[in-house]
Amino acid sequence: MKLEWSAVALADLDRFAAFLHERHPRLAQVIAAEIKEKARLLEDHPLLGRAIEGRPQYRELVLEVANATYVFCYAFDGERLVMLRVFHSREQRE
Repeated sequence: MKLEWSAVALADLDRFAAFLHERHPRLAQVIAAEIKEKARLLEDHPLLGRAIEGRPQYRELVLEVANATYVFCYAFDGERLVMLRVFHSREQRE
């Protein structure tokens, strides 16, 4: 199954790159690619993340990427797999 990325999830990757560019410019180019690569795990295992209570088509998976923890929020309805958001574990979420 192919993992699709929402515009908001891609904006999350851009946000990480901008943040890292200020602090660790060499990492900025690498992190988004590593996040996308780790997320491909869902293509073979779309039910790996925990279901969100009351909304079983929405799931959340926590993975380590380059010594940092990221939270992947995605939707899977049995036919379509879409990355909705990606957060760094230390980040304040809405």
